[in-house]
Amino acid sequence: MPSVRNIGATASLRRTPDDDPDFATVWIRLFARTDKGDQVDDPQEQSTTVRIERTKLSAVELSVQMSLRLRQAPTGVRREAWERICAELAQRGIEIDPDTLHVLRFEFVPDDRLRKAMTESWPGESAAPPSSRR
Repeated sequence: MPSVRNIGATASLRRTPDDDPDFATVWIRLFARTDKGDQVDDPQEQSTTVRIERTKLSAVELSVQMSLRLRQAPTGVRREAWERICAELAQRGIEIDPDTLHVLRFEFVPDDRLRKAMTESWPGESAAPPSSRR
């Protein structure tokens, strides 16, 4: 029977009409990855957003994990996003609930633009920030 291997979030920098030059808006789209490697995205383009100081973009992965409160059962918009993903998974024959999804290993996937901004904001050396997985 097919199953889910891990969960994660794709992340991208987005401009908003009220952009503050000192802050960045990062769109987060949650997903589940099946044991076959298929990525099942939230059908909504944006599951949630994170607003972060541009100088702290190197730590955006931690900010995303904190905003998702991965160590607590999902509620509100987080639960709604996981429910949408569960419905998508059910169409593929995978029965799972939001609470079970929410505790799986998390993968952060920034797009190229965000990855570049993260690297540029990394203090000290120009090396990319280390990835922290839970």
